Amino acid sequence: MLSDKAWSKKYRERHIRTRWALAAAIVDHYAVKMYLAISGVSLLAFAAIGGNVFALPVAILLTLSFYPLVEYVLHRFVLHSKLLYKNAITAPIWRRLHYDHHMDPNNLTVLFASPLTSVPLLVVLAAVPGSVLNLEGLFPAMLATNFLMFTYYEFMHASAHLKLGFQSNWIASHKQSHLRHHFVCESQNYGIGTHVMDRIAGTADTSTHHSSTVRNLGYDDDVAEVYPWVRDGYARDHGSAQGGSGHR
Repeated sequence: MLSDKAWSKKYRERHIRTRWALAAAIVDHYAVKMYLAISGVSLLAFAAIGGNVFALPVAILLTLSFYPLVEYVLHRFVLHSKLLYKNAITAPIWRRLHYDHHMDPNNLTVLFASPLTSVPLLVVLAAVPGSVLNLEGLFPAMLATNFLMFTYYEFMHASAHLKLGFQSNWIASHKQSHLRHHFVCESQNYGIGTHVMDRIAGTADTSTHHSSTVRNLGYDDDVAEVYPWVRDGYARDHGSAQGGSGHR
């Protein structure tokens, strides 16, 4: 399978001109292929064990119901958590999960989530209701719906960052919202696949107030002096700590 860098290079060489070509390019990413494959295998496993006929609709209902909350909580309180860069172990993980993406939203090599973090999370989210509810086949059904929903999330996220858009008001509104999160204010518009939780929590925003930390997420030069691990990672990868400019 193509690495993130190889996929990025291949994408840039495609000269994509249609929305269907864009969709095909997104599906061509190794992680998205993996998620779709896991969903397919899970459905086959559900059929093989003779899962309860109600397990699939229950799994769909649970996934659709909890997706907005899970997406919002993880994005706002985990990916934007300042605690993660304050530890030598979690700092490199935070950098890959979100910091690099905010520092350069056009960097396609960190556009998609790492399966090393997304797959275990999705398995746990399937295992919890699968073990709590006494419904034969709910676990593989939840696996299928969780990974399909995460594929939707990745598609919406990629659509927001890749230049060619879709003739869809739904995608256009979510793209605009997400780009405001990246270029105007990082403490607003956390939802990527849905605006539901932003509206409930009061973080849906269309103002023009520009945050000074929208790109570095608060990890500036002063913070880097105390918690140097993210800066040191840049030094190793780029020969300098992002030239010093990225942390101000």
